Amino acid sequence: MTTQTTQPEVKSRSIAYLLWGLGFVGICGLHRMYLGQYGLGTAMLFTFGLCGVGQLVDVAVIPQATKEVNIKNGVASRKQEIRPPSEVAKEPYKSEVSLQPKADLDEWDLEQASIEETMKKLRDKS
Repeated sequence: MTTQTTQPEVKSRSIAYLLWGLGFVGICGLHRMYLGQYGLGTAMLFTFGLCGVGQLVDVAVIPQATKEVNIKNGVASRKQEIRPPSEVAKEPYKSEVSLQPKADLDEWDLEQASIEETMKKLRDKS
């Protein structure tokens, strides 16, 4: 028996705006359904975006609503900004492991090597 864990989907602000734009052709509320607000989305669908007022308000509400949904789903924290994978892929890879030794470690290595050499010389003399 295999156990599969599904990760919650990151909701994209741009997709929400695209679905909001369908309100101009009479299909209102799909952006609310996309964000998991099915009741409000259905109400907007049958009332043509709450007579257009809801559609206008949602232009300003969509960024905060997508952020709250992503936080609720556990894919982001309040301090962390969600970015689409295409933006993350454009950034250069930042490795946490440095290939260059740090100056402090070089000095320590030299000291350690000199201590070992000194100890070896002392052992050889005895």
